Amino acid sequence: MMDMDMAGGGTPWLDQPVMLHSSRADTCKLTKAQCAYRNSRWRYWYEADHVYGLNTVYFMCAVIGVFAISHFLVLFAPDCVKRTWIWRTTTSASRYLAYRGYRFPMLQYWSPSLGVLALGLVGAVFCFAMTLGPKPYYWPTDASYGSSPPIATRTGWMALGLLPFVLALSTKANMISALTGVPHEKLQVFHHWTSYAMFVLALIHTFPFIVYHIWSGDMVMEWKTSVVYWTGVVALIAQTYLTVMSLPAIRNRYYEFFKSTHILVAVVFVVFFFLHCDFRLSSWDYFIVCGAIYLASLFAGLVRTYLLHGMHTATIEVLPSGLVRVAVQTIIKWTPGQHFFVRFLTRDLHLLTAHPFTISSACRDPDRTGQASELVFYIKPRGGVTRRLAALAAKNPGGSKRILLEGPYGGVSAPHMNSFDTILVIAGGSGGGFSLAMVDEALRVTALAASAARDGRDCRRSLQVVFATRDSAMADWYVEEIESRLSRSTTLGCDPECGFETAVSVHITSHRNSGLSSSSESSADVKGTAGKLPPTEITTTGSFSLNVHRNARPDIPGLVARTVASAHTHGTHVQKKQRVGVLVCGPASMLHDTRNAAAIAQKRALGGEVEELYLHSEPFAW
Repeated sequence: MMDMDMAGGGTPWLDQPVMLHSSRADTCKLTKAQCAYRNSRWRYWYEADHVYGLNTVYFMCAVIGVFAISHFLVLFAPDCVKRTWIWRTTTSASRYLAYRGYRFPMLQYWSPSLGVLALGLVGAVFCFAMTLGPKPYYWPTDASYGSSPPIATRTGWMALGLLPFVLALSTKANMISALTGVPHEKLQVFHHWTSYAMFVLALIHTFPFIVYHIWSGDMVMEWKTSVVYWTGVVALIAQTYLTVMSLPAIRNRYYEFFKSTHILVAVVFVVFFFLHCDFRLSSWDYFIVCGAIYLASLFAGLVRTYLLHGMHTATIEVLPSGLVRVAVQTIIKWTPGQHFFVRFLTRDLHLLTAHPFTISSACRDPDRTGQASELVFYIKPRGGVTRRLAALAAKNPGGSKRILLEGPYGGVSAPHMNSFDTILVIAGGSGGGFSLAMVDEALRVTALAASAARDGRDCRRSLQVVFATRDSAMADWYVEEIESRLSRSTTLGCDPECGFETAVSVHITSHRNSGLSSSSESSADVKGTAGKLPPTEITTTGSFSLNVHRNARPDIPGLVARTVASAHTHGTHVQKKQRVGVLVCGPASMLHDTRNAAAIAQKRALGGEVEELYLHSEPFAW
């Protein structure tokens, strides 16, 4: 589909002799003016890979570079720099962009953050400018300049330039995460968007050839005789499938089918795209890079899974709440909010695929405790693997399965967690497991606060936990788990005056099985759901209060605002600006409300009322 003279008769798939790069030798037989027009920078076919392919690579690398520099500044900048007005202003502004989102009720759509949208807009401007800026789109008819329409040439190279980044953004252990500090699951939106951009560029690459050959009257002949058309069509069909199936509405509804076919179709796409390029200019260099990226990620995952972690045995049971509890004894270390990809070694649970589950327990130091840590997952059965897992657990309660673990990935760093003076944990539904891990970790680090107390500093901190669920059974489970953790915190041996002031609120949002019918009753604190809840006031290491609300949704914007205001008041009292951590896991609406509330509250950080306001969010789906 591009101009290239090859020696030899060729094969059904590749021209002969096969080389890494095709020749750039060129002889122009047109007039001097026409040759100058044909050979200008933005139109010259024999340098199109450098002008369009490499420029696309440079653009992507520049974007990644900006975030990499920002990441390393955050890691290594001294505290005196981080307390300056410029640093605080920049951090607050960037976090506002990272948190602020928009909701479109008619479409049932919650947008990515304003910063992500802005970054997508920058990428769209680049692609449109490179596609539509240079002229012409088709060659003039006063001479034979070539059979490749200029707009098709440039979009083909731009699509190829995006391919390594599409692949890199899809992998779990990748260089982009290492450089920018952004975990792989939060890069998935960019994997989707670069894939969409590549697909649009591929379409713009394809149709001008069809138009050109229809104009020339040889479309049928080209289709019958040119293998490059066949390889291009197969690649485009595979790419169409990948793009359409990855749309959130389709992917989430048919996730198991999408997951089982995605890699197979992706291989078909890459193979036929490789054959379609037919070593034109430097096209195969991009496939070499893709192979290196994928193999490096695959190798890192295999080393972690088989050499560092090895085989584990998981105990599986179904809880009265309907959740499946998977527990693993291990010496693997992890940090709060991280997740593992779990592969169950049984044919009933898709032996060949691994599924991500968020950790619901804190990591203990085996040298200190004298025993391995318990890695716990609480899984909400929905469909596919999780439904079959629940069926197996119900058939054999407390049974064990051999598993492989890849990870951990994502999460909140332990040093960051330790720095918070006020922690607000918000969770909904099966996100309760995430919140339990955060509570475990917060209680674990109270020992560090106790050591600070010996230096004569005020170390009392605040922990607030808000959990929302639709049914009473889930509320029973959560209250039992949270009470157990807070009761065990007395074993930490911390100074009673140095710990967390802890408040837990459980909201049952559905009228079903609630036993209540009036809104006036729903606002009252109750002593139990199905008679299982403990008293509303419980005393543990510090002070602990538990409030259960029926038929009432938590006021998340007000909750975040009050938490930050309270931190400011406490910081004024102890003459120390507070650091506030907001940690959330739940449905899209909950994440949207929390993100926007945290974005608005950045004004307090900007005004110096609090030292820092940090948000960590975990969606149910990426």
